[in-house]
Amino acid sequence: MSSGSSVRYEKLRTTDNYDEQDSEQENLEAEAEEVTVFISQTLGQQHKVRRRRSVTCVRLSVALLLLGLALGFVICEWHGCLSEENDPGGHTAAPGHSGMGPKQKGHSRHHDDEDHREGEDHDHHGNSGSHEHQHPNGLYHHGVVITDSTVCSGIGRRILEEGGNVVDAGLASLLCLGVVHPHATGVGGVFSAIHYNSTSRTHKAMRSVSHGALSAAYGIPAALQGVKQLHTLFGRCEWEKLFSGAVKLAKDGFDVDQVLAAALTSNREKILQSNLCDLFCDGNDTTKVLGSRVTNQKLAELLQFVSLNGSHFPESLALKLAEDLPLTERRGFVENVQQCRVEIDDPLIVEKEEYAVYGATSPLSSGIISDVLGKAGEQNLSPWNNADLKRSAYAYIRLLTAGRLIYNSSLAKENQSVEDLLALNPVGSHIGVLDGSGNVLIISSSLNSPFGSKRLLPSSGVILSNVNLNPADNVLLWSCPLIVKLKHNDGDNDDDDDDDDGVLAVGVTGGLSAPFVAAQIIMSKVRGGKSAQDSVTGPLLHLETGSSGSLSGCVSAVSNRSDVYRLLLEREGRLEGVGRCSDSTLALILQGHAGHVGAYGAPAAGAHADGY
Repeated sequence: MSSGSSVRYEKLRTTDNYDEQDSEQENLEAEAEEVTVFISQTLGQQHKVRRRRSVTCVRLSVALLLLGLALGFVICEWHGCLSEENDPGGHTAAPGHSGMGPKQKGHSRHHDDEDHREGEDHDHHGNSGSHEHQHPNGLYHHGVVITDSTVCSGIGRRILEEGGNVVDAGLASLLCLGVVHPHATGVGGVFSAIHYNSTSRTHKAMRSVSHGALSAAYGIPAALQGVKQLHTLFGRCEWEKLFSGAVKLAKDGFDVDQVLAAALTSNREKILQSNLCDLFCDGNDTTKVLGSRVTNQKLAELLQFVSLNGSHFPESLALKLAEDLPLTERRGFVENVQQCRVEIDDPLIVEKEEYAVYGATSPLSSGIISDVLGKAGEQNLSPWNNADLKRSAYAYIRLLTAGRLIYNSSLAKENQSVEDLLALNPVGSHIGVLDGSGNVLIISSSLNSPFGSKRLLPSSGVILSNVNLNPADNVLLWSCPLIVKLKHNDGDNDDDDDDDDGVLAVGVTGGLSAPFVAAQIIMSKVRGGKSAQDSVTGPLLHLETGSSGSLSGCVSAVSNRSDVYRLLLEREGRLEGVGRCSDSTLALILQGHAGHVGAYGAPAAGAHADGY
């Protein structure tokens, strides 16, 4: 009833001669008669009521229609009729091999706010006719790949979508990086990796190395031999499929990205003085720049050959690579290439009450990580907290002091000096892959220094590394692929289906500071309770040489004009701001959270996540 209307209840008179004598009789009959109710309203009010009723009916009809359409789409998608080849958007991968396929842990297509604390915007977008979600902050449903190349991250993601596991995706991304970032990795290099299998709950550390006598001018290629062994042991998809993306890029060409452009600029003179100019020069003694096109037809042919001859390629690969070497070097080179293999170990760096760290690192790097984490625990050093800048600055200076002592002590035990290690100028690329089941692979790959030996093999398009030290201990010295297993404090045990939500993957490569930075990322996430993203992108201390060969400090992710930098400078006396650190450290972190997987990295130019 509308407000302002009046109601009266009347009995209609049947004759004009109505009198009081009839009233008593009518009262007796009232219970048996129908009472008519008159609502007194104006004509305008009656019109409004009718219009409101009409609008309500229309709204109800539209709502029912939309509900019917929504239910239709849900039923249709459930039965797979909206996707290609009856696969709903690639959301359901092939059954897992060794437990490494994406697992849907009761995951619903409807997500609450808890699911998106690290990615509030949850927009829909189409991909190959599928119904997917876009996560701008690095969160995905089923799997994620992060590398220092947008193209290579995309290649790894497609392998996951098409039924490959984390090992397949990681190896395909590694082959891609060897094409688009030839200054840091490739067929001529080596790699280390850490793998976690969520089904068997096992960690495996892997390193591709050669134990043969090495040349003083170049290192022995070990990457492809390692790729083959890992795929044989842990891979799922077809061998040839791993190479398709890399072959296409090498054959058709790729655009120089920001990472490669910076390497070309900083190594211009060395490139001009070597046959690397055949690939990376535009003429007139100028190296290619950002956006320039690079093709490597010979490398495309080599990769294609290997992809079609997986059963016996190590022998033929060695002969192919040796074609461009002097006759006196060929025999030893071939023998060393054929002896390359992957060393697989059960890793454990450090175990604490709250967590355990597993890694494929050198003994020296493992010791530094363990000692830094131990010292931080002893001194109760907290990660950076913007709510208490002074306390944070004091903690960081204490951490820097501890880092100096740990490095100097560790290097003295190995009879090595800071100057010798800095002379290596190590660079590398890294790959991180995490699927919805909690399976993880982190790979760090390197030619040692930028463009390795600066020696291009014309017949194969391969750049040889300058790994002329013992690769088991030194080449991968500052390469830190790590897995951190968080221990539950609520009584959960290893039989809990959600136990893999406590797995973090951390990768840091390149530069003297890699193990120091890796320890800080773990400390921020485990002890500081920071998000995965904040742990890797927040202020991090790096080490560099100061006066008289001593170690000085550098802090990343801050501005020279910030309060953070000012407070650190007041206490330390010499610190460099963001972008000024002398090392080339790249860092990444992956974590499963609330039914999603996420990946983040720093610096931004070296961190490109792609998932589905």
